[in-house]
Amino acid sequence: MLKAVTFDAAETLIRPWPSYGAVYARITAAFGMRIPADFFTEEMKRAFRAVDWPLRTTSAAEMRLWQDVTRKVHEALPADLPFLEWFGAMYQAFASADAWVAEADAEETLKALRAQGLRTAVISNWDERLMPVLDGLRLAPQVDRVFVAAQTGWRKPSREMFHHACRELGLAPDEVLHIGDSPSEDVSAARAAGLHALLYRPGDPTALRRLAHVLHSAVLIGHTAPSA
Repeated sequence: MLKAVTFDAAETLIRPWPSYGAVYARITAAFGMRIPADFFTEEMKRAFRAVDWPLRTTSAAEMRLWQDVTRKVHEALPADLPFLEWFGAMYQAFASADAWVAEADAEETLKALRAQGLRTAVISNWDERLMPVLDGLRLAPQVDRVFVAAQTGWRKPSREMFHHACRELGLAPDEVLHIGDSPSEDVSAARAAGLHALLYRPGDPTALRRLAHVLHSAVLIGHTAPSA
């Protein structure tokens, strides 16, 4: 019987506002350099792929990894900026709800799931900055727990991160449904850990709204929840 639904954070419950690149462009402009958001969007993708993200992690390791990503973006800038100051401003910017927006119907969906007797939680590869963001977007009161890689010691797609969340929730893996936007880090990884899983498609404004109706069906509530 399904007893809890867990969510990925970025690109599932929340997304950058108006985009990752736009936040980078805004912070960089404060340093006197105006660069289009599209430049940062592409450089961030390149930098993110170039960094090795180990499954085992700590808060300090996460900080170093984000420094590595941001330094690679910094190296692509047409002129020099004081890296540590620029990185610090960027790091703090993404810790603020001002840089994020909740996905359509996220708050209402979490409330609806709770009304159906389900527990809700977040399982994310973020660090501690996620908590104030969720709070600022009014999502924190709608989730029972928030599990981030920096605190659990593991990153998705490790099974350990999902098993840690299940233990903390006091539930067996097959009593939990995980939802996220990554086919590998969310769906395949959750299923490998024994959870049920659904793929969330970013940009679909009705996806979360439909979710509450899907979970209300007798297939998932009161019976064995199938992997979808």
